[in-house]
Amino acid sequence: MLNFLDTYSLIKGQSAFGVEVIFNTKESYTLIAVELKSTKEGIEVVQKLTDITLEELAKKNVKNIPLYFSVGGKGVIHKKVKAEDSVTDQELIGQVFPNASIKDFYLQRSKIQDFDSWISVIRKEVLDQFMTQLEKMNLYGIQIYLGPFALSPILPYLDKITVLTTSHELLIDNNTIIQIDSVGNVSNGEEYNIEGEVIHSHELIAFGSAFNHFLAAVKLVPIFSEKVTEFKAEYFYRKKSIVVGVSIVAFFFMVVVSNLLIGQSYEKTHNGLQYQMNSNKQFVEELQLLQKEVKIKEQFIQNSGVARASKIAFYTDQIGISIPESIQLNQLFVNPLAKRVNKAEDISFTYNNINIRGTVTRSIDLNNWMKTLKEYEWVDELHIISFIQDNMKTVGEFEIEVIIK
Repeated sequence: MLNFLDTYSLIKGQSAFGVEVIFNTKESYTLIAVELKSTKEGIEVVQKLTDITLEELAKKNVKNIPLYFSVGGKGVIHKKVKAEDSVTDQELIGQVFPNASIKDFYLQRSKIQDFDSWISVIRKEVLDQFMTQLEKMNLYGIQIYLGPFALSPILPYLDKITVLTTSHELLIDNNTIIQIDSVGNVSNGEEYNIEGEVIHSHELIAFGSAFNHFLAAVKLVPIFSEKVTEFKAEYFYRKKSIVVGVSIVAFFFMVVVSNLLIGQSYEKTHNGLQYQMNSNKQFVEELQLLQKEVKIKEQFIQNSGVARASKIAFYTDQIGISIPESIQLNQLFVNPLAKRVNKAEDISFTYNNINIRGTVTRSIDLNNWMKTLKEYEWVDELHIISFIQDNMKTVGEFEIEVIIK
């Protein structure tokens, strides 16, 4: 969701923890952490924490800022190999441990030059156990590096041929680590001035790890872990939820303020118009009455069929032609009244309807004439409303209804 926001500093965050993890055994390790923050003046060190536990780190990380881990010590192997970029991880692990399966290891690749690369590996069972502890502490380890290679972004600022870290001496050429030598305990190591920040050698890898939050290493391909991906996704999801939520609240606040200002303007205009309307109330009422009458008349004309091409004359002409000599036509109503006219009600008509009244000598003649009318294609239905004839010697009075299609 909104993945394009991940690169923005507002979502990514202005602060990060870099943490060096030094495994003493498979289950014990030492932690060194450095918190960095981006300001207008540059990158500043907020706090340094040496030999702490994950519980202490979680308490120090009160703002839930992201953590970048660099893992070293026992169980982490680094080897320089020659391989093209297209070589698979399985082929690379084979150069470190012949016949080993990539399923059992996490692998990191750091480019040196041409076909030379550093391959760093650690057993999954060791690192997975550590990541499980991170999850329990709600620590967002959004990137995990192996060894000292997270230093890559800060090597240009060191301007050194050799660099001491917690447990290694690094040989640097063209801002790239070309040799790694283990030196054991370097508690009496060197200090480095990085753009005004004094960093001791045992804090250097933690500092470099956090620096990747602001300027990521280009030639380094860190390990891939589904758990790390989950950590990263959860961190960005929470950040985006907060930022987007605040943005929505701010947006609606601006909408409310704008509506208040617009409402005041509308109210002022409305009051002016209301005064004008009250001044011309009589004319407004007359206009409304006229509009109502026009609407009624328009509806009447539309329903009556006058506004469209009408065939009423054709229908009445065909009725007249079809009348036999034995039938006398007295009345013919086109769209007759639906009910008697009442002054208190609107006049209502029955549209598409013709009522015929007349007299006939014999009822059979009336039936035959109705059959003739039914054959007209414009006749939909035909009904006898009434027929009165006292006896065969007197004429009968009838009323029929013709419904037009």
